[in-house]
Amino acid sequence: AVVAAAVACFVEAQTDCPGSPNTLPIYSDTPQLIRSIQNAKLFSIDHGTGKTLRALHLYGSAYDMGFAQARILSDEIPLMFKAFFEYIDDTIAPYISKLPKDIQKIIEDDGVPAALQFTYELTKDYTPQHFFDEMQGLADGMNNTIPLKTIIQIHMFPELIKASCSMIGAWGQAVSNTSDIVNQLRALDWGIDNPLVQHPLFVVYHPNEGSGHPFATLTWTGFIGSVTSYSPHLGVSEKVWLSYNETASRAGIPFHFLIRDLAQFDTNIDAGLNRIYNNKRTCSIHLGLGSISDKQARIVEYSHEEVFVYDDQNYPVYPPYHPQFDGLVFINKHEQPSHGMCMGPLMSKYYGSITAENTIRQVLGYTQSGDVHAAFYEYGTNTVYVSVAGPSINPSTLQPQNGTDPAYARPWFKFDMNQQFAIQQ
Repeated sequence: AVVAAAVACFVEAQTDCPGSPNTLPIYSDTPQLIRSIQNAKLFSIDHGTGKTLRALHLYGSAYDMGFAQARILSDEIPLMFKAFFEYIDDTIAPYISKLPKDIQKIIEDDGVPAALQFTYELTKDYTPQHFFDEMQGLADGMNNTIPLKTIIQIHMFPELIKASCSMIGAWGQAVSNTSDIVNQLRALDWGIDNPLVQHPLFVVYHPNEGSGHPFATLTWTGFIGSVTSYSPHLGVSEKVWLSYNETASRAGIPFHFLIRDLAQFDTNIDAGLNRIYNNKRTCSIHLGLGSISDKQARIVEYSHEEVFVYDDQNYPVYPPYHPQFDGLVFINKHEQPSHGMCMGPLMSKYYGSITAENTIRQVLGYTQSGDVHAAFYEYGTNTVYVSVAGPSINPSTLQPQNGTDPAYARPWFKFDMNQQFAIQQ
């Protein structure tokens, strides 16, 4: 009855959706090799869209992979780091009041780098060594033209500022009209006025045997943490938990390092939850976990003090804004609980057929979520779809034009991850 009512109100509710369908192509071309060095291969897909989407494959130990990324992207990493630190200095002011009092005072007295260094001092004892090994590899690969201290500091920034995002996990009845098994959306909203937009990177990691399994992350040049991760076993989405009002702590593992470890080491939802429970956590976020072996997905409210795990039966519902559906969990980009009348009705409309194409074209198009980047994981076929912000595209000619468009309004790229994970060094 709830689903029927939501479908009935969709036409009216659709007027509350800010966007329109994305009709641009979803490209499925095989990435072309640009260059190769020891422990790294760089590939590209370019359809004249004004920004080439690149896929970087890294191999070996953590140090090897950091060193190889620095060498193969040696011209770009310094530009990205310089631009990002300048951006932080110029834009941090509106966020300062939302930070812990001790961080606020450090920024006011000594600047952002001091606050990032303070965050590092709080998190270093809880951070696995392989992250420091990889960052050391980055520094050495750059011949220390970027000091290790600077590389570490830039990796602390996500702990200060979290992003608004959307996520979906769909299985069972939610995809019953398709051949899909489990589908998952991760849409990152953080604004497109930042230098990350100029440096997107799809990284496929091939760690040494015994150091986890191959996995992929949609990230940025020189950044080894992850907010968007996928492996054939477990995929991860993330969103800030704005309504959390209990205690927080910066003494713990940075959440973007934990997200990457989930994708690199864990093979099902229980293993991922075990990692979340047993790590010292810092700030408050929502996580989405999807698993092909479980054939399900979960939403996790993750904070310094507490962990709450939600499935399709126990996630808080408040129709008509957020109806309950068997085989479906979702969160829109707004603070929860949200009274936005867009995503809930869209879930009702496409229930049973929550596919990559419907989500890319309709759900993200109408909700306008995923401005920096977005990814859709199709576990049954081991396929990942991605889009990144970039130059505006003329829908008639498919050529770039003036302006910058968010990822949800740009072309998408389809990666066959069976092929990607099989690429040898």
